[in-house]
Amino acid sequence: MKEKILKQIRGSEQVMLQLLEELVNIDSGADALEGINAVAQKIGAFLAELGFTVKYLETEGAPVQLLAKKPQPDKKQVLFSGHMDTVFNKGTAAARPFRLENGRAYGPGVLDMKGGLVMALYVIKTLLENGWQDTDLTVLLCGDEEMSHPLTDAVEQFKKAGAGKDAVFNLEFGRVDGSVVTGRKGTTRPTLVVEGIAAHSGNEPEKGASAILELARKTVAIHALNNFELGTTYNVGVFNGGTMANIIADKAIGEVDVRFKTIAEAEKSIADVQRIVETNYVPNTKTTVTGNVIKFMPFETTPGVQRLYEHYASQAAALGLPKPGQQYVGGASDACWPALTGAPTLCGVGPCGIGAHSDSEYIEVASLTERALLLASCIMELDKL
Repeated sequence: MKEKILKQIRGSEQVMLQLLEELVNIDSGADALEGINAVAQKIGAFLAELGFTVKYLETEGAPVQLLAKKPQPDKKQVLFSGHMDTVFNKGTAAARPFRLENGRAYGPGVLDMKGGLVMALYVIKTLLENGWQDTDLTVLLCGDEEMSHPLTDAVEQFKKAGAGKDAVFNLEFGRVDGSVVTGRKGTTRPTLVVEGIAAHSGNEPEKGASAILELARKTVAIHALNNFELGTTYNVGVFNGGTMANIIADKAIGEVDVRFKTIAEAEKSIADVQRIVETNYVPNTKTTVTGNVIKFMPFETTPGVQRLYEHYASQAAALGLPKPGQQYVGGASDACWPALTGAPTLCGVGPCGIGAHSDSEYIEVASLTERALLLASCIMELDKL
């Protein structure tokens, strides 16, 4: 049966590309909730035909989530996790639709991460069409990963779905050298709003209280928190304030990105930012903060994560494929949530390419098949994990 499954996957490139084209040509950015829903409906219909029970988890005014299950009692339990949204605004798909060129597939979200979704769907399809019944399968896809889940319960859904699983495969893209991801930083995104007192900077500057100066002092203090040895980084990436050069600024806004490798550092970063918010450098200014909460926990390289990676690498060797490397990366993903429950989790198992979040993103078409073979083989050999 395994050889039959692998043979069918090797012959599935064209049908995978057809579905990929359909998904890529649907706008599914934050301003296109109907597009995210259309992607969910198309994927849900695909899985329903394979016997999955499909649920659409809806939150008013927010992107839909898709939860699909095909239980197999007393069998190994696998979760496929990922997201259906992209970073691109409505109209992008029409402006630069899916295209194939020199062995590469281009289009908005082709790499991040519609290629991974299509690959997983055809792995599942091929397993089930050939009578594979030795794995309990769950698919959970959110519609708001790029937005960090501001309105939905996606985080809790990923934790719930991941708890107790024997393997979790997050379908984010693979690196161009074939590496998968076994660790990621977590992140917070606090926004500081400073209120000062406006005054004429020539006639009576002493009556003013500069919000810009206060935010500048806070910016220096925040950047002083950087600890590159521990991998905890702080960056005030957006700084806005004032209206005219001859007016003492009565308002300033700073947007901060914080990254960390451990849960302990995550909690420390929140306390450190709050301390700086509460420290007053310029008299008569006031600072408030929003978003000083964990957006994504770090995806730590636990022993379970490492075992799943070694299993993945061993299946590459069995298939005669190059050994995939493993990377720790700064970007966050939803791989962190099931990993927090203790489930062995591997991220970045999707097709390989370059340029996520850019107009030039692409996947190597050949990697669609290669990564599908690897994923299918991992699932069929989970007893060796």
